[in-house]
Amino acid sequence: MPLRPRDHLRTLTPYEWEASASEIAAEAGIPESAIVRFDTNTTPWPPLAWEQIVLDVPRLAANEYPHPSNEPLRSGLAELIGVEPEQVVVTTGADDALSLVAGVFLGPGCRAIMIDPSFSMFRVVSETVGATLLPVAVDAHWDLPEDELLAALRAPDVTVAWLCSPNNPTGRLLTPELVARAAQAAPDTLIVVDEAYYEIAGQTVAPLLGDHPNLLLIRTFSKGYGLAGARVGYAVAAREVVQTLGAVRMPQNQTVFGIAAACRALADQDGLRARVSAIIEERGRLARALTERGWELVPSSANFILGRPPTPAGELSRWLQGAGLIVRSYGHHPRLHDWLRIAVRAPEEDDRLLARIDNLPPLPSDA
Repeated sequence: MPLRPRDHLRTLTPYEWEASASEIAAEAGIPESAIVRFDTNTTPWPPLAWEQIVLDVPRLAANEYPHPSNEPLRSGLAELIGVEPEQVVVTTGADDALSLVAGVFLGPGCRAIMIDPSFSMFRVVSETVGATLLPVAVDAHWDLPEDELLAALRAPDVTVAWLCSPNNPTGRLLTPELVARAAQAAPDTLIVVDEAYYEIAGQTVAPLLGDHPNLLLIRTFSKGYGLAGARVGYAVAAREVVQTLGAVRMPQNQTVFGIAAACRALADQDGLRARVSAIIEERGRLARALTERGWELVPSSANFILGRPPTPAGELSRWLQGAGLIVRSYGHHPRLHDWLRIAVRAPEEDDRLLARIDNLPPLPSDA
């Protein structure tokens, strides 16, 4: 009998990345070190407290397993957020947290609400477990319309609502009032708020956790803290929810390096504030430069900008890749196909991007 996956997985569309750095470097005829990824929303600088992290490495007990609950990181996170350690589960990046939620609260016959457009991993983890999606489109201002969200929450078989603040790819924030009303309107639905860019945005719905046991937050060390390569994330919710997630997560889902690096970065809140200030300042400069070049931009609270260039987005994306500059494109999305998402990088990298945009050859005239 031939091997066969479950039927619903045969049509699953995996998470889509732009081309790899090695592929683009080969096509452009440049070294891979010259590639700049404006598509992954990562920081151009080393992780926070990197010098201390490097000094820690020789002393780490890499021959032993880490603490089963990923201490002392779990307790450090709980203290910072103002919850009990039993309300925090440390995961292998935020994607692992999404997968845990889907595995526990979704399945065949269940539906998950998702903002459209939003982070496509919400779709992937939902469809992987056999659930179906109920999209709620953003409005003309790229914000989530409350009436449409509440109507979707009243639909049958909805067990999870995937929300994202700031939303990816728009950079728009959800108001705490909207999240609170959603959690109150659907007490039997898990309201998940992905706050991957919380450190940059500076706004959280964490104060709502005590009043809404069906609310869950997901965060990561990949963005503000600069630890994308360490793969450290976490979820925060009521004890009962976290206990269930902890029961099904893979044991030893972190490394001693990841825990130590995250603890060092977490302790450097002064460094985090300085970095966020630099990102916000550069985001403003980049936004002004793009606006001067005729781009239409969505006001962003994250470390990226969604913009519609005055030239076809696909052509511009390919032109940028020719110089090793990778931006996020959405050619198959009905509303985003003319738009590009650009991460805020270091000033010299952003200047390289702007210079390449300025050198785009005129497109052939239809005449």
